[in-house]
Amino acid sequence: MTLKELKEKIKTPIFTRTDISKAFSHESKEQINTQLYRFRNRGEVIGIKRELFMFPDSKIDELVIANKLYSPSYVSLEYALNIYGVIPDIPSTITSITTVTSKKFDTEIGKFSYSKVNSNLFFGYKSVLDEQSNIYYNIASIEKALLDYIYVRRIKDISGSRIYMSNNDNNILRKYISHFPEWVGKVLRL
Repeated sequence: MTLKELKEKIKTPIFTRTDISKAFSHESKEQINTQLYRFRNRGEVIGIKRELFMFPDSKIDELVIANKLYSPSYVSLEYALNIYGVIPDIPSTITSITTVTSKKFDTEIGKFSYSKVNSNLFFGYKSVLDEQSNIYYNIASIEKALLDYIYVRRIKDISGSRIYMSNNDNNILRKYISHFPEWVGKVLRL
């Protein structure tokens, strides 16, 4: 397997070792691992984590990477709130919600953090198409990101904070809040 052959057979900007094994089924696992090691050392392939790779020139939103890096997950908390203009601070870590173990990744692409919630709180997100890569990623709605933020970060009082709530839909907020512990609603005074 040469780099040219890899790029010809792998058409997606982000791919797994399994994708490579399927595309090069005639090559042994050892041959594939050796070539991947060489490609990574020469900077021709970026290893995001053990089984996940991308080409350095790939056009892909880091939110797609966040979803592919650890699943199931959706982008939420500070990162989503900043995207929606609810908080002005730009987070250095892409924050997500998951139903599996909380985890952090520090990769060549960036920092990613995943906070675990119970499965009954894993809702309120939408799939968005990244037009650069033509891959969908999941991101919380404004209302769900705000509730996740209060719940996961254990925020007890938002008065005096730099949270701008003018963009949220109070009807959706009330609907979603019924799934959370009562104290979350008290923080928002709903």
